[in-house]
Amino acid sequence: MKSGLTRSMRLCAAGALVGALAGCGGDSVRPPVVVITPEPVRSIWAQTTIPDFPPDVWVSIELILSNRGVLDITVDWTFPDTWMYVYLGKTNCTLAQLSGRSCPFLLSSETQNPKPRVLFTDTLEPSTYYLVLYNVPRNRQTGIGSDNTEAVATQIGLTINPGALQAPGSVQIGRVQVVSPNQ
Repeated sequence: MKSGLTRSMRLCAAGALVGALAGCGGDSVRPPVVVITPEPVRSIWAQTTIPDFPPDVWVSIELILSNRGVLDITVDWTFPDTWMYVYLGKTNCTLAQLSGRSCPFLLSSETQNPKPRVLFTDTLEPSTYYLVLYNVPRNRQTGIGSDNTEAVATQIGLTINPGALQAPGSVQIGRVQVVSPNQ
């Protein structure tokens, strides 16, 4: 039994030695494999301005996303005391849905500050989305809102994985729809 164990150990040692020597030959030496993971790429894909945006008006901006990615949405306006609500969803809501707060938004920011407002989405699939802005009118009882007619600038960035197939015009701004209670 001892001779069988010794023979097995010799075979294992010989196999290890042959394997080690095979790595010393000229053609069998390979450099280490280095895997480089590309960093996500962010680009500004869309910008728009609304020069005359009165209080108590909703603006819905259609965004057509043709690549999977993360959107960053920056909204800025003129007056610091304005209450600008910002939303993003997959539904082009009616005035009744917007006023009744029944529109299914993916993101919502209902506050006066910060100015400018910057929102980030989770990873979105290619589809049509709607960026909705609301210039909140002054409510004397709550102190929320303002009487300011605003100029609003919006910038949309898209961050994609560089391994993903990128289509030209990954984010396109479609039609801008003004939804006013006066209509």
